[in-house]
Amino acid sequence: MKIGPEVNVQSLVRELSENKIRAFELIREALSNAKDHGARNIHVRISQAQRNEVSVLLVDDGEGMTDRGLAAFWGIGAIEKPAGVKTIGYKGHGTKLYFGSRRLSVATRTADTRWRVMSKEKPSERPTDAVEVRDMTAAAPLWKDIQNCGLAERRGTAILIEHLLFTDAAELLGRRALESYCDWFTVIGDIRSGLFDSRKAFHAAVKAGGAELEALRPHEGELRPMTVHVQANGESDFHPLGFGRTASDKEFLAKWNEDVSAHKALPGLVAFGHRFADKHETRGSQASRVRDELSAIPLTSPADWVTEDGIAIVARVEGHRRQQETYVEAGWQNKPGLYTFEDRFGLWLCRDFVPVVQRNDLLRKALDEASRGSRHFDFSSLRNWQVFLNDQQFLPTANRDDVSNQSEREPRFLKALVGVLARAMKQPGFLSWVDRLRRARHERNRGREVEQMNERRSGVEDWINSKTKKDAIDPMTVQGLAKLDEESSLLLRAPTSEQELFHVYGLLSARYEMPVQVLEYDATQGVDAIGRLSDPKLAMPPAVHGRVEFKHVVSANNPIDHYFDAIDVIICWRVEKVGQVYEESSSGETIGTLSRRAKSLLASRMDTHEITYESGGGRRVIPVLQVSTLFPAIAARRS
Repeated sequence: MKIGPEVNVQSLVRELSENKIRAFELIREALSNAKDHGARNIHVRISQAQRNEVSVLLVDDGEGMTDRGLAAFWGIGAIEKPAGVKTIGYKGHGTKLYFGSRRLSVATRTADTRWRVMSKEKPSERPTDAVEVRDMTAAAPLWKDIQNCGLAERRGTAILIEHLLFTDAAELLGRRALESYCDWFTVIGDIRSGLFDSRKAFHAAVKAGGAELEALRPHEGELRPMTVHVQANGESDFHPLGFGRTASDKEFLAKWNEDVSAHKALPGLVAFGHRFADKHETRGSQASRVRDELSAIPLTSPADWVTEDGIAIVARVEGHRRQQETYVEAGWQNKPGLYTFEDRFGLWLCRDFVPVVQRNDLLRKALDEASRGSRHFDFSSLRNWQVFLNDQQFLPTANRDDVSNQSEREPRFLKALVGVLARAMKQPGFLSWVDRLRRARHERNRGREVEQMNERRSGVEDWINSKTKKDAIDPMTVQGLAKLDEESSLLLRAPTSEQELFHVYGLLSARYEMPVQVLEYDATQGVDAIGRLSDPKLAMPPAVHGRVEFKHVVSANNPIDHYFDAIDVIICWRVEKVGQVYEESSSGETIGTLSRRAKSLLASRMDTHEITYESGGGRRVIPVLQVSTLFPAIAARRS
């Protein structure tokens, strides 16, 4: 006995028609198919009916579909692509997104046929039903659209997807959202444009053709612009990407006016290639804010972007200000936008030079390995990075939202990326960008911490000065506890951590007049505490209430882990080595000098050391109080 396998085609087609992350993937598949079939133009109309049903019209001037091509279109897992041409699609699954609709109609014409038309109601529910092919007549619904696109006497394909069943279909209606998606995730946004110093240079190379393009690996992905004419909801006519009717529409390419002017007769060429900012290296060494950085630096070029085994890397860094000026559809600070920089920037794995999946974890690993950990602080944010790693051996999943075989390829492309980054870290322009970014980040964080500690100090002072203190407690007036006898003592182990030091300091404060009385303590953010100073001159400038940092050990060549400007007094258990000491981290911009104090200000002589550093054009001093000096036995042993 033999048992034949059962195949439920309806369930499979329904799964593929719903196998998406967002509605725009339908547009991605349409553009890929049009390019695979030789199209130079594709018209995309998205409309909304009275009941909010969204429909999509796709008309391209490609080679059209033969009978075999139509059978593959309406079928599953079959494709018909031009012979001898490197194509994008290879599974025949992408067009099944069209099946998630109430009605699907197709009209097509090849060089050997006239226009023919066919349609199917609820295609995902009736995938095995035969489709009747009829000759196109003037009364057919698609005929007028074919005429309007100038294809009545030419070959091509028209597809009408009526009443999309996607819950997010309405997002297709916005022109800016559509243009942005095309730029990032379709064949229109080819990442190879990032290998050139300017967008105009890339377009000039594509237009000229010839040997210069061989380095861009056209055998893996044809460098052929395709004009996308869009008629978004409410627009009266079609307009190419970046050439909409309103001033807002034209912002999409506004930062490349010179390029637009040079190629305005070829709107498809102007829109072709991902919109990387043109190269710019900021001059000078100072930057007060991260968001003011204007650099845009390519780290790979057509001469050095491919490894021996065919892995291609487009790598760039761009400053905050340059990004905000370039990608007008993004959101930042209080400006609403279509996406955040963190969502888009970082590292992307690509196939056919189109991004598939974001893998920022790999970029972090490569940066750490390339810099040997020395730049960890500098590269803590990946928002400035645009890295695209293309491998034609990648196998995208059915919805092209992941790569199924990336784990086996990962060691190779990680090694390739480390090589690119290590090479970049020797470039003066890149190193200058890193230095400016570090300075600006330190300035921002320093200002934030200083402001935070000043607010905490003001809050304590406001509470002290208030007339009603319902939440006040006095540790000297507790009830229910017997006082310790003056002969009693408590033997403790010497502190081995900052927490144990604070515990000991609190015990001492309950019995002795300590130089700093802690009034508020919060080690979760900012500097540790706000305290009342026994001598206001202990702080610089003099203050009754100071910002206090507790450290178990203070020593040269070690960071304080906070900004000097946010600290008035440091209390530690002991001081080890004198010399240079860092503020926020070992990569901190400000370096102070830890030295023994010439003269103690306190009667207890706890202020044995001090940190001096330059601040605001002057010299500032932070006293370091060493608690261990209060214990004669410990001091004697150390001496």
